[in-house]
Amino acid sequence: MKNTVLWSALFTLIGTQVCAEQTPAPQAPAAPTNTSAPPASPASEPMVMQPVAPQPQQPNQAIPTAPVTAPAPAPVINCDYKIPPQVKTVDQALVLTWSQNAVKQAFSFDPASLDAQMQKLQACFTEQGWTGFSTALQKSGNIQAIKAQQLTVTSQIEGMTLVNEAKDNQWKLTVPVMVIYQNEKEKVSQLLSVDLTVNRKPNGDLGITQMIAAPRGTVSTKKPAQEEPANLGNQPPLGKPQ
Repeated sequence: MKNTVLWSALFTLIGTQVCAEQTPAPQAPAAPTNTSAPPASPASEPMVMQPVAPQPQQPNQAIPTAPVTAPAPAPVINCDYKIPPQVKTVDQALVLTWSQNAVKQAFSFDPASLDAQMQKLQACFTEQGWTGFSTALQKSGNIQAIKAQQLTVTSQIEGMTLVNEAKDNQWKLTVPVMVIYQNEKEKVSQLLSVDLTVNRKPNGDLGITQMIAAPRGTVSTKKPAQEEPANLGNQPPLGKPQ
């Protein structure tokens, strides 16, 4: 700031001396002449550079983002599917899917884990329905045949499931299913028409009250074996379709 004032004062003194040298000999009085130097314009003033303190660089900061929540997986509709008892109306599409999965589970067995499968299958039935189903399964001799012949039983839905009646939390359905019995010697595919009656349990879940399976046809495929497998109870003998 002091340098700026000194430069301005020096510029004024130089301007005054120039005006004095150009003044002629004394003459008649004339209008006074302003000998003061014009104020220096900002452009003519010397620029004084002020040191600029370096600004510390801020580290890059990540912008916080809201966490992304993955959508919950859709529940599996099987015999363990829970329906609260306060739910008074059950969607018919849910009943249809549940019934198809229950039928497939009721006709799927592995000789190595048969007892555990039977215990798990109980969840598909009401108390009354399980008593009737397990008793019929034992009397048919199928349990003994599965263990003795090391039969693997699988099933799949073959056709359209029909809802024949639906009222007061009770549904009557017909499920077409193919059941496949096989071991190292032979494979038999049997078509069944399974009539179901499904009700609500006291805890609100679905359960089979009655199951009736009627054969629709049997297809046998011989494997290279010499022995004749034993009869599957009320099922047609393996290798001898009806």
